[in-house]
Amino acid sequence: MKKITFLIFLICSAVTFGQVNYDFENPAQVPQFAFDGVGFGNVVNPDAVNNPSARVLEVNKPDTAQWFSGFGFETPGLALVDLSLGTEFTFKVWAPIAGQTVRFRLQNSINGAPAFNVDTVIPNAGVWTDVTIDFDSQTNGTEQYAVFVIQPNYDISCEGGGCTTVGAGNGGIWYFDDIFQSFDPSIDASLSDLTLDGTTIAGFSPSNTTYDVELPNGTTVPPTVAGVATQAGNGSSNVDVIQAGGVPGTATLDVTAPDGTTTRLYTVNFTEAAALPPAAPVPTETNVVSILTNNPAYSDRGIPFFEAFGSTTAFYDLDNSGTDDALSFQGGNGGQVNYFGNEPFVDITAAGIFHIDFYCENLDAGDNFRVVLLPQNTGLNMEFRITVDETQPGTWQSFDIGLAGAGSGLPDEFTGADISNFGDLALIQIFPAEAGSTLGSELVYVSNIYFSGGTLSRTDVNLNSEFNVYPNPSQNIWNVKTNGQTINSIQIFDIQGRQAINLNPNASEATIDGSSLPAGLYFATINTSEGSKSVKLIKQ
Repeated sequence: MKKITFLIFLICSAVTFGQVNYDFENPAQVPQFAFDGVGFGNVVNPDAVNNPSARVLEVNKPDTAQWFSGFGFETPGLALVDLSLGTEFTFKVWAPIAGQTVRFRLQNSINGAPAFNVDTVIPNAGVWTDVTIDFDSQTNGTEQYAVFVIQPNYDISCEGGGCTTVGAGNGGIWYFDDIFQSFDPSIDASLSDLTLDGTTIAGFSPSNTTYDVELPNGTTVPPTVAGVATQAGNGSSNVDVIQAGGVPGTATLDVTAPDGTTTRLYTVNFTEAAALPPAAPVPTETNVVSILTNNPAYSDRGIPFFEAFGSTTAFYDLDNSGTDDALSFQGGNGGQVNYFGNEPFVDITAAGIFHIDFYCENLDAGDNFRVVLLPQNTGLNMEFRITVDETQPGTWQSFDIGLAGAGSGLPDEFTGADISNFGDLALIQIFPAEAGSTLGSELVYVSNIYFSGGTLSRTDVNLNSEFNVYPNPSQNIWNVKTNGQTINSIQIFDIQGRQAINLNPNASEATIDGSSLPAGLYFATINTSEGSKSVKLIKQ
């Protein structure tokens, strides 16, 4: 059974799921993999005498390749081959040497069936030969497989050991074309599409009959489910749908094949996602290197790519500002913020402290997570194991950890490479599934990931003594005055993170006209020739 969230993503494939159909007329159609010395390419048909196809698959299995090497097609986790649609396969092959064997193998079963092989000898060389193979000796003809492997020049005698490579003079160039699975459409009770409110359900495959759909928290009315029979145009338009009565609930689609007796039942189970946590507290540090925060005055570097280590991950806008401010992961072993390929890297050499906020509904004694910081030279790293307070479930917990070599003075500090090595921070890794911790099975949220302190704070020290904003609170106007510093720009953000005002004074004094702003709290980021400062503004 598959578990999916109510998010739509696109699955691209060169074939119809459950039915093999490769004609190679599209130059982009090639196998997904090859192994142990085999190469392949989609080429112009070199011999059109007995095969009128314009393009075919060329396969090179040289003398130096392993005797068992080959190539294949796959759809991980989905049924590339569904034997309920037919057990017979046809193909065309052009062999370089007469009398060689080709092995066809189905593996990586979807439903627990064993892997299965069929071997066939190609009697002639240098000519297109039509071949038919049959997997009808399978137990019941309903097995499903994610991987279809072809091994040309397969030497069965080598299975007992003693063989290495193909051997001198036995390798060569093979050609394959029109690899088709034959099936009887009269017994096809599959769906060609399954939709929720008119949009194809995430992860749809005709051979997958059960779907678990998690709807957003607060959803009471499930989407409308509809299906299209694969053989609708051949007499099977009978898809009986029973909608789910609520959330949680289950919708069913009962499909009847053209023969009038063969049926297949699809089910869609709807559940409601857990309530999201509240937004994390808004941080108050004025000079930071921010990765992911909910302070609208910060300029986040952002997370160009979060690479999950087997976890289910998602981003959230918990404060409804229009910008993501939290990240969750569940199961697996967490993941990493990855800047490789999304340079520039992050310079944290001026920072003294790493900050992160943590939230989890269920906590046990000893729960902890580990943070690892790695520069571009990943042979260097800092790491620290953060132990959370198990008496504070369902609340945000904040952690400040000193960076190694930064002299933060904090009792907790990262170990490993010195901060001077981190002018090019490339990875931030978070591991919740650590020894002695139960967090690996929980839904964990993190927010306010940023660096502060160290020499980052020195600019603010200067600005505090040479910087003034008044009156504050104000009914309409705020005056900004410095001691000779040039104010380059001023950005005003509301509590939702939306920019309300943008100024470029290029002077030592400026006026912020807030007469058009509703009463409330605002954040001003003021950039001067000496540095920047974040200021809370109150409009009465």
